[in-house]
Amino acid sequence: MKSLILLLSLVSFSVYAQVSEPSWKTSLRTMISKINPNAAEYFLGKAPVPPAPFKLPDIPKNFQKNTDTSTYNKVSKEETEYDRLPLERRRSFDYKFLEELFMATRKSEARDEDLSNWLNTLDQGGSREGIYQALVLDDVYATLENMEESPTDRLVNFSQSFAEKYLQLNYDPKVLKKNNLYTLKRTLTEKGLDLMEFYESKDLDALYRWYALLSAELGREYSPLLQNDVRKDPTAEFHYAWAKSMPLQHIKSEFIIKMHTVMNGLQLLQ
Repeated sequence: MKSLILLLSLVSFSVYAQVSEPSWKTSLRTMISKINPNAAEYFLGKAPVPPAPFKLPDIPKNFQKNTDTSTYNKVSKEETEYDRLPLERRRSFDYKFLEELFMATRKSEARDEDLSNWLNTLDQGGSREGIYQALVLDDVYATLENMEESPTDRLVNFSQSFAEKYLQLNYDPKVLKKNNLYTLKRTLTEKGLDLMEFYESKDLDALYRWYALLSAELGREYSPLLQNDVRKDPTAEFHYAWAKSMPLQHIKSEFIIKMHTVMNGLQLLQ
């Protein structure tokens, strides 16, 4: 009992939980979650969620990517701390991104040759979003889209909910069910990127808020499917601050990785 009390006293409380449940319960939840997140929810119930300090930005009815670049301007963003990192440090982050991108999109590891080629593309000014588009439009991904792998009911429910809340699009679940996993992942992710690009041309703060609220929901509802503590964080404030501090391409790449990763995981849950 003494060791338990000592352990509880060493656990740092998160602002997220402090504002909405007793501190002892927060400590116990944190301790159990480190061992088994499902057990914490089973014994203590879902952690209460404080309201976010901001709302979703307005979502336009038509935000399809504009192919006419003659009248298209993006809001510029000031240089971030990441931009000032040494080249080799930035290359290490790009390398990690490429590894995750291949695994999330294709559910397979990238070949060394692929990593080297795409890393050179980034070194020469290519974008992370552009590499994603290249991967999901190539022959390999087309083959995956032709596989017979219908989405599970869990994945269909997630897709319908995401589209309705974050894209203002209503999809018939029967229609979603006719897609395969890879088509559904690509379609929803591309729709999200189109909306992010719309915000990028109008209001960066709207992009940050949209990304933050979505990321907080993913971290809260699908934490076991995500790989690190940054992605698992359930607070919109955290993701908002992160987005403001990072290059726009990193915000987009995180959205891409999280969407594909969560959808891959939901496909495995029956």
